[in-house]
Formats: sequence, C-alpha cells, structure tokens
Amino acid sequence: MNSIVITWPQLLYISLVLILFYAAELLLFLRKSAQNKSKSPAERKWLAEQQEQIVELQREMESLKVRLATLLAQQLPLPTLPSEISLQDDDDTPYSQAIRLAQQGADSEKVSAACGISRGEADLIVALYRTGSPH
Repeated sequence: MNSIVITWPQLLYISLVLILFYAAELLLFLRKSAQNKSKSPAERKWLAEQQEQIVELQREMESLKVRLATLLAQQLPLPTLPSEISLQDDDDTPYSQAIRLAQQGADSEKVSAACGISRGEADLIVALYRTGSPH
C-alpha cells in the first residue's frame, strides 16, 4: 500500500506556515483599516467636496460638448475670444511709438521725452523691446 505519512514535526511546520500566513493577512487588513480611519472628518469632508466638484465639472464638460456639437451641426460661427491688440492698427499711440524707438535702439530717456510717457514706462518698454533682447 502506498500511503502518505505525515510526521508530527511536518504537521507542526505546516501549522506554523498557516498561522504565519493568517497573521500577515491580519496585519495587512489592520494597516488598511488604520489608514482609512486615520483621515479626520475634515479630510473626509474635503475629499467628498472635491469628488462632488469633479462630478460637477464632468457634467459641465458634457454639456459643453453637446453645445459644441450643436453649433457645429448648425454650422454657426463659434464665439471668438477678443484678439490681442495689434500695434499696427494703433500706430499713433505713444506706446507704439515708444516700442518702435526701443526696437531702433533708443534709450529710455529718449523714448520718454519723444513719446511723452513716464520714465518708468519707458524703462519697461526699452527692457522688453530692445533690439536683440529675447521676448
């Protein structure tokens, strides 16, 4: 007859391994539980508020997608943002003149005197628009 024989020391080793396995599992469960409990009520409230805001933003995005699809379907022009101020349209302003002078290499005293702007404004314009300066 072929039978499996388990001795007392082998049985003890198997029992020890099982007990260690369950102890490790219990420790992991307790650590996870402690992490969840470690959050204060204020933190839990803040997290809940953040989740609500995320859901609200997702709804708003869906609404905007629908509106955009409607506009595209109707082939209506999309609303445009105000464009940047073009200096070429306002060539006669003191600031556009100051920018041109600064680009030509004039110093802030000359720019201030020629354009009738304050020295601080002229310094700023010369610093920003001086020829060869990165901007």
